[in-house]
Amino acid sequence: MINQNFDEWIRSLYFPHNNIFILIILSFVILISVGLFAVILIHNQKLNNKLKVVLLSISFIFGGIILGGVPNVVLVIQHIFADILFPNRLVSLLIRISIFLGLTLVFGRIFCGYVCPLGAMQEMASMIRFKPKFDYDRKFWKKKNYLRWGFFIFYAIASMIWGLEATLFMNPINGFLIYWTPLNVVIFIAFIIFLLTMLISIFIYRPYCRFSCPFGALAFLFGKVSPLKIRRTPNCIECGICEKICPTLEGFDISEKGECYYCYRCIDFCTNEMFIDTGKIAQINRLLTTYSLDFDSISKDKYFDQIIKSIIRLLIPYKRSRALEQFNDALNNKKDMSQEAIQNIVIRLRTIFPKEIEQFNLSNYKNWIIENESRWKEKIEPIHLDKLFYGLKKETQ
Repeated sequence: MINQNFDEWIRSLYFPHNNIFILIILSFVILISVGLFAVILIHNQKLNNKLKVVLLSISFIFGGIILGGVPNVVLVIQHIFADILFPNRLVSLLIRISIFLGLTLVFGRIFCGYVCPLGAMQEMASMIRFKPKFDYDRKFWKKKNYLRWGFFIFYAIASMIWGLEATLFMNPINGFLIYWTPLNVVIFIAFIIFLLTMLISIFIYRPYCRFSCPFGALAFLFGKVSPLKIRRTPNCIECGICEKICPTLEGFDISEKGECYYCYRCIDFCTNEMFIDTGKIAQINRLLTTYSLDFDSISKDKYFDQIIKSIIRLLIPYKRSRALEQFNDALNNKKDMSQEAIQNIVIRLRTIFPKEIEQFNLSNYKNWIIENESRWKEKIEPIHLDKLFYGLKKETQ
């Protein structure tokens, strides 16, 4: 049972500066604004690395430093478990946790992604040196959440048996209070756990959010049914880049997006047109210009074949056959290519090689792709490697 003195200690712990009422209200307003601004930017595809860092930094400064780790939904859950036998205390706690779960139901994991100060810090730590594994054969698999629910049950049992006093140190969000209560042993242990979480976050994406956070476990379920999700548009060419770079395996079209923190990596890589090499595009255009200037001395069939094979090398690795079908449709004026640079080449090809396009043998080029794909997989073009880097720091070669 938690006595009144302990409740007062918790309140004083989290608001040691509660005499600065205006600052507290202002901080909450700013945190809410961060979440809404993040939703707007993501919805309109206007978010970029700089804006993202600004939003995350605001959450860290106002939610972490000024408010001392608020909103602290983990503390609310711990409090619920500790007071589960005292219904008169549960009402206000259940209302508080319902508000955050309701936000998750409406907006997805935007709270975890941008408003929670610990989540914000983990996201920034993951951006220090982010380089996805370029796995051609990465496939969707339904994630097992034994570890997450194991921690959830442990939090529940520990809070019910030992009470909130004995479990405060388990919550790394309490580590933000080190600035206000540097001599408190419980807060110091929580701060050590916070530092370890930040260190691990450089190598493993959001370890606390995904494996240990009790609110994260509940938000995972609510996020699955949230209407606000990042979805593919009809213009998607299924290049698979979003599937490769998503750190939580939510980039697949069939995933339920319960673990999507709106990190924006998928959209950022998609809009970068990762596999469009402007140098090779220019080279293909020069070939077309050269042919136009020296029409009689060049074998038309061989020139057309050379250009088609050069274009195939531009297409998305490991899905070149499917992309080639789309290219063939573009040649026959059925559907334009989504990449403007390649579509411009298609238009020039229609003008220069109308007869060759009529005789275009799709099967032959698919067989050529099959014969060479394994060799291409072994060597990733420098431009592709360069675009694989996302974070704040590039790895030195």
